[in-house]
Amino acid sequence: MKRLQQRWTQWIGALLAVFTVAVGTSSPVRQIWEFPARLAIIQGQRTVIPWSQFLPVTVSSSAPTMSVVRDVNHLALSSAYVGHYQLVLRWFGWLRWRGLPVDVIRPVSVVPGGESLGVLVHFKGLVISQLMPVPVGPADWRDPALQAGLEKGDVICAVDGMTASNVNVLTHRVEIDGATHHKVWLRVMGARTLRNRWVTPVWSVVRHSYAIGVKVRERASGVGTLTFYDPATGEFTALGHSMTDGLTRRPVNILRGYATGADIVGIVPATATEPGQKVGVLAGPANISGQVTANGEFGLIGHLNHAPIWGPREMLPVALPNQVHPGPAQMITVVHGERPEVFRIDILKAKYQSAPEIKGLIFRVTDSRLIRAAGGIVQGMSGSPIIQDGRLVGAVTHVLVNRPTLGFGCYAYWMATQPAFRSPSAGGQRVARD
Repeated sequence: MKRLQQRWTQWIGALLAVFTVAVGTSSPVRQIWEFPARLAIIQGQRTVIPWSQFLPVTVSSSAPTMSVVRDVNHLALSSAYVGHYQLVLRWFGWLRWRGLPVDVIRPVSVVPGGESLGVLVHFKGLVISQLMPVPVGPADWRDPALQAGLEKGDVICAVDGMTASNVNVLTHRVEIDGATHHKVWLRVMGARTLRNRWVTPVWSVVRHSYAIGVKVRERASGVGTLTFYDPATGEFTALGHSMTDGLTRRPVNILRGYATGADIVGIVPATATEPGQKVGVLAGPANISGQVTANGEFGLIGHLNHAPIWGPREMLPVALPNQVHPGPAQMITVVHGERPEVFRIDILKAKYQSAPEIKGLIFRVTDSRLIRAAGGIVQGMSGSPIIQDGRLVGAVTHVLVNRPTLGFGCYAYWMATQPAFRSPSAGGQRVARD
């Protein structure tokens, strides 16, 4: 009898476990968990949110100017007026479930890019690229920077109270402090915080000067892709992700920078362990010319001196994240010379995002021309605009190293609404930035 009861208990437990898993993974329950915490919709456009007929909800709106239509599987929202509204969702019309903030925004339109551009930027501060022992005798070496706690990737912001605007400032102060037997005071930005470091200069018998054992960089250059620009203001954004120092992958602060056209002369294809890359040379200001003013979370931001000669000229609306969906799309980029081309891709996943994140899209290259030319996505394509349903929906950001036909993208809406960009209308696989 006791054994029979144990078996019944086991059977009931197993059935309850199966029921819990089935309910937890069912479409209605998933829709509850995936329901947005906040929603943005475009003025005058109808936005549809998936919902379930098995989960009846009554929507009480504090916005008399907002239309809310409920059908079997969706909630449809629209408003002709810009503003912030609050919806209250109630089970069966009386039991409050939660609130839903809704922002109605004006439509944003820009001109998509796709042109390759070369950039040269000067950092705010000096980036430590290497720590080097200093030879002080025939067989004697010192590591003053290491002993002071400096690390690769640290940014020297000030030297003895003076702004570290270039290498000469650091070199001059090291010589003076070394000759007077003082320590060099450095204000350093590390991975997260500003901190003070005091470094003792030592005499280098090789250089015949004082040194602290660091190699620093004050500028960087590279080739990327223009994502879009605003023809009314000349403001542009590129890359789709922050420019980093190349050592620690930390974003760098930019003092000033310049953008010019780039001529793609070749493509190094990807291997099983390394991403491919575009090979570009500066082509002068004929097609692209401008200034870089900021390094945002979603790429470089700046001002064009004139509209690009080659590339798209028609303005397109910028899609909201909830308007992007799996399916066919197009990517604009340059594989040879300076003229952008349109290539076919398939968006495999469009992640719902109510706040800015870098990786929102996963896509696959389906165009045989791009696969033959580059093998898929390569470094230098970061920032290439992605178009779907006549809207600018995103930009290329990363590539799976061992599967170059698969790429990641960010939503163009987050790029267009970065604080530094001023719009008048408004699994187990290594990942590399492209």
